[in-house]
Amino acid sequence: MYDRILVPTDGRESTERAIDEAIDLAVEHGAALHALYVVNSAAIAPGIDFDDLEGIGREAVDYVRDRATEAGVERVDGDVTHGLRHSAILQYADDREIDLVVIGRHRELDHLVRGSVSKRVSEEASVPVLIVE
Repeated sequence: MYDRILVPTDGRESTERAIDEAIDLAVEHGAALHALYVVNSAAIAPGIDFDDLEGIGREAVDYVRDRATEAGVERVDGDVTHGLRHSAILQYADDREIDLVVIGRHRELDHLVRGSVSKRVSEEASVPVLIVE
């Protein structure tokens, strides 16, 4: 049913359940798993080094890759990109013909004020989106 599954990660513990679900689905369907970290360019204050944020992103993607490989996922891809989070996730999904996006949902105040990335992705995606809390 699914050949390519995308799990966006931000390196926080709150994405752990989404990562687990994406890995389980990838194993169950024999699907490739894609991990994506988006450096939110719009939220970066002057003086913050992109290299530091990209390093955090690479660590987050490598974490997903290692977990997926240990679980038996044969094809794992990871990428770090820049942009508005929801737009970058949607673009990645379209460019790589992703079949399912598995995304965590945060309940923190800043997400209520700025809007939920998971909500925007689910509303605008051309593929199914599984939101994991």
